[in-house]
This record gives sequence, structure tokens and C-alpha cells, in this order.
Amino acid sequence: MSKLGALVALVLVVLVAAMPALAVDYSQNEAALAWLRQSQEPDGGFSSGFAAGSDFGTTAEVILAGVAAGEDVSTWVTSSGKTPLDYVASQVAAGTVSDVGNLSKATFVAVATGQDPRSFGGVDLVSKMAAQQDPVTGQYGDTLFKHAYAVLALHNAGAPVPESAVTAMTRQFTDDGAWALFGGTTPGTADTNTTALVMQALVAVGRPDAAAGAIPYLQRMQNADGGFPYQKPSAWGTDSDANSTAVVLQALKALGTPLASFASSGTDPVGALLALADSASGAYFWQAAVPYANMLATAQAVQATEGMTLVALNVVGASRPPQAGAVLPSTPLLPESGAWMGGGVTLLLTAAVFVSGMVARPGRATRVRAEHRPR
Repeated sequence: MSKLGALVALVLVVLVAAMPALAVDYSQNEAALAWLRQSQEPDGGFSSGFAAGSDFGTTAEVILAGVAAGEDVSTWVTSSGKTPLDYVASQVAAGTVSDVGNLSKATFVAVATGQDPRSFGGVDLVSKMAAQQDPVTGQYGDTLFKHAYAVLALHNAGAPVPESAVTAMTRQFTDDGAWALFGGTTPGTADTNTTALVMQALVAVGRPDAAAGAIPYLQRMQNADGGFPYQKPSAWGTDSDANSTAVVLQALKALGTPLASFASSGTDPVGALLALADSASGAYFWQAAVPYANMLATAQAVQATEGMTLVALNVVGASRPPQAGAVLPSTPLLPESGAWMGGGVTLLLTAAVFVSGMVARPGRATRVRAEHRPR
């Protein structure tokens, strides 16, 4: 056999050997997305599972999951003729989207689906966000979590981010080497979710050096299974959860951190997420100890395993423009990545109560791209 023939044969062997792993990866997220789609509410939105009816924050996360996988979510039409974009645009048009966290989510949706965030649902989302910056502290919203979302939303919308907003993040680097939900520098208050969002926000504004300062903290927070909890120590337990693991994975990708540096136990955050996939329903569990399909966990796991970060959103245009017609009132915005609820009550507590009563539904949905497989 010639050298060229031998080389071709070797390449074919490698490709064939890789095919089963790729097939498994592709089918998991395809199953996850199908499960999400079959859970769609008549008004086009998606329920958080914590209250009846569609939830704004959860719907936005599902839309981003679809876009991350290359889906045109405007083709997700219910029997009532509504799409997820219709639901979001209707909420914006109705004036229910006023909190900076909601405005950020709406901006992500607009940008990711090829809409104009300055006239989405008849509202200039960018100006409304900008108007909520505190002139004294430089912070958007009442938590550092929301502030990071606002900075990322402005960045994706192509709007300038004031230097005061950057300083609002860098000056609140805790003594633990990370960031806390309610800000400040007090040791023991930092959490993985706020930290991962602030890291992405700092990368977005050209401060990767500041973002990288939290890498040692994340390495300390990582569990042996490759995943992350909300916080350590924690009164609510320190098992890895899909939401925290997903947002940390996005931060590491945004920063360009090799996953090899987070695979000391033989697996990495991607492997930890895939381990939480439910083969029966196609959805993802919140935690392994709570084996029930979870809407928010599934949406965020798909985003992260598809390789999308909040620094550079994937964009898939809408073939059907959003229709901002009448819609039922939205339930309150839920935590976007498992960190908090209004009043500071953590989702880690409420999710454990809720998901224990959920019923997993069969389905199938999008893919984990080869470059993000566990190594």
C-alpha cells in the first residue's frame, strides 16, 4: 500500500471510530429541543413550572436554546397560531417588561432572532435599559446579577457601555476572588452564577484580565463530577446543578479557557451536563438527586453545550416577524441561571421543591457540537 493509501485508510478508521460518539451527542440535544417544543403553551410561551401559564424569563431562555441550535423559533407555531417571539413581543408591547433583567432578556431575544432591539414590540429596549443605570454606583438594577445581564445586553445590541458600569463590576470583586449576587467584597458571599455572568460581561467590554481573576475561585467550586453548584459552602447543598454548570461553561468559553484545566477528575463541565440528561424524556435534570425533567435547566444546558455564550449570541433570523397582539399577563421573571428569586430567595431551594413533583415528558431535541464534547 502506498503512503497516501495508508494515510487515507488511517483517516477513515479515525472517522468511523468517532461516528458513534457524534451520533450520541447530536441526538441528546435534538431530544432536549423536542421536549422543550412539546411543552409550549398556547400563547407561544413556556412555563417555568413554578406557576401556571407562560413565564417571560423562561421563554427567553428557551428561545436562546433554539437559536443556539440553529432553529428559527418563529416556526414554532402553536395550535393557537402563536410563536415564542409573539409571546415575548406581546409582553414588551403590553408594558410588563420594565425591570432591567426582563429588558436584558428581551434584548437578547431580539438580537438572537434578527430583530431590532430599539423597536422590538414597539419599544426601544436599549434606551429603557440605559435609563436604569444608577448615576452614583454605575450599576443597572438592584443586583450585580442583573447588572451583568444589562451590560451583556447593551453589548449585543451594539450600544456603548459606560466605563462607570465596568467599574461597578471590578470594584466589587470579593475577597474570595469572585462576585456576589448583591455585590460587595465580603468573603463567603460569592456565587458561581453571578461570577460567570460578570466574567462574560467583562470579556464583552474588553476586560478579559479582570474576568480571568475568578478562574481560581471556579476551580475551587468545581465538584468531582466536573460540574458546579451555586455556592460552597451552602445551606442548600453543594451538588452540581445544570444551571450553574451551564453558565460557568459559557464563561469559560467566552474567556477562551481550555476545558482541560477543568477536567482534573477525568471529566469536564460538558461531561457533567451530559450526565444530567434524561434518556427517557430528552430533557435535562436540575440535579442528579432530583431526577425530573426541568425546563430552565434544559434550556440553559442546550445553550451551553451548543457553545453559545452571552458575549456573542448566535443569530437565526425569524421567517415570521413577531406579532405583538394581546396576551395573558406574564408571571414574574424567574432566575435566569439558578441563582436567585425576588427577595433573595434562592432557586436552589424552590427548584428542589418544584421539580420533585414534575412529570417527565417524552421527546427529542438539538445537538452538542463536536468541539464541545468531553475530552
